[in-house]
Amino acid sequence: MWLSVAFSPTLFGALIGVVLNFNLTGQSGELALPVCTLVGFIVGGLWAERIRKTIGLSAFLGRLIVHRDIDGAPK
Repeated sequence: MWLSVAFSPTLFGALIGVVLNFNLTGQSGELALPVCTLVGFIVGGLWAERIRKTIGLSAFLGRLIVHRDIDGAPK
C-alpha cells in the first residue's frame, strides 16, 4: 500500500523529467529524467509516511475507493 501512495508523485516527477528532457539540451537534458523521478519518489515517500502515521494507509486508500452511491450512504 505504501508503494501505491508513493507511486503517484513518482510518476508525476517522471513526466516532468520527460518534458524537461525534450526541452533541455546537453548534459542537463540527460539528467532531467532521473533527477525529477528521484525527487518525485522522495516526495511520494514522505507523503506516504505521513499518511501511514496519521490516518493509516488502508483508511486513506479506502476513502479513495469507496462509492457512496453503491454503499447506500446518504449523499
